Amino acid sequence: MTFIPNSEKTIKQMLQSINKAGFDDLFDFIPSDLKFKDELNIGNPLSEFEIVEHIKIMNAKNISSDKIIFTGKGIYDHFVPAVVDFLSSRSEFYTAYTPYQPEVSQGTLQCLYEYQTMICELSKMDISNASIYDGASSLFEACIMANSYNKKNTILLSDTIYDNYIDVVKTLESNLNLNIKILSSKNGQTDLSNIKSLDDISSIVIQSPNKYGILESWQKTSDRIGDTNTVLIAISNPIALNQIKAPGDTGADIFIADGQCLGNYMNYGGPTLGIMSAKSKFLRKIPGRVIGRTVDKTGKEGFVLTLQTREQHIRRENATSNICTNQNLLAIRALIYMAALGKNGLKKINTLCINKTQYLIEKIDNLNNYSVPFKKNIINEFIVETPFDVDKMILDAVKDNLFLQKSKYDNKNYLHIAVTEKRTKTDLDKLISFLSKYDG
Repeated sequence: MTFIPNSEKTIKQMLQSINKAGFDDLFDFIPSDLKFKDELNIGNPLSEFEIVEHIKIMNAKNISSDKIIFTGKGIYDHFVPAVVDFLSSRSEFYTAYTPYQPEVSQGTLQCLYEYQTMICELSKMDISNASIYDGASSLFEACIMANSYNKKNTILLSDTIYDNYIDVVKTLESNLNLNIKILSSKNGQTDLSNIKSLDDISSIVIQSPNKYGILESWQKTSDRIGDTNTVLIAISNPIALNQIKAPGDTGADIFIADGQCLGNYMNYGGPTLGIMSAKSKFLRKIPGRVIGRTVDKTGKEGFVLTLQTREQHIRRENATSNICTNQNLLAIRALIYMAALGKNGLKKINTLCINKTQYLIEKIDNLNNYSVPFKKNIINEFIVETPFDVDKMILDAVKDNLFLQKSKYDNKNYLHIAVTEKRTKTDLDKLISFLSKYDG
């Protein structure tokens, strides 16, 4: 414990005060057969220069996102403007914890308030929180919100939402005794005809664009729910919301998304940013931090953590929100990204994604041994059917600096391709060339 700046005398006094003879006695509650008794083979200390060189060698083994990325499924290779890195790296943002003390946290609080405002504008919802961990945990929390709201016990998940989201929500079955049922799909979209009764249905979860890249209708699901108290949870790509009808305008009660695409890097799948917004009736059910605007006793406007009685640091045993921390930094990055681009900028990015995706769909669909089963109502990703070994194709593509994915559809492997504004025509044509020369 040489990193603790205490003298031998101080250490001895501290140990004596708790009736311990040495540091090993601090861990005497651990059975001896579980303790590691050999010498740690960690080598000699390194100088700063040696450490830097060692890390460079390790880092060179990583697969870099400087390659041509065609992967998606919620994590996308979008361009991050320099202003996002520059502003978010300010120390007051970069090292700040949850802003419990408003008198010293006005900058962070205002940023998070503006973030909430922008999310509400995008989703056309009444309220937003200041972030959750990622998209999957946002859906997990949304399902709990719905159960708390209507006391029903069955959650209907469309099988067209991301597989990892389904896996996370399924943990509710054992932990909260909720029933998870999967809604089957037809032609790549949710088949609502399978919903026979809503009597015990707490929530229905629909994603648009879905895991195949196809737009779905929240409005049709809302119409099916009617005036029952079943909750409609909508999942979407935040950038796509600029050019599709927003969840709040199509009958959805809760909106969740992963905010990685808003100014955050892929980071090998995380950390990302969980987005959540909802109708006002869920104000006291929504988890996480909620930032409010208020006026102090001198009449000055300020920002605070509001409705804190929901949270565990106020009423641990009765808390409806048990999120200990959140993704403040990534939420602030999303705010800077959205503010820098504005509505027109986000719309332009989405348009570029759509146009480049359609170019690729047309080219691939004209190749021998390839077909795109779903060409319409696509934003920026799609699946490709081929008789070739998809797993082998993905590995071979890496040799050409192309990174691809696969999706399961009808119990068969398909190529899964996502396109962002970063992909140039040269990139797209390189993928076409790889597919056209591939012989399995």
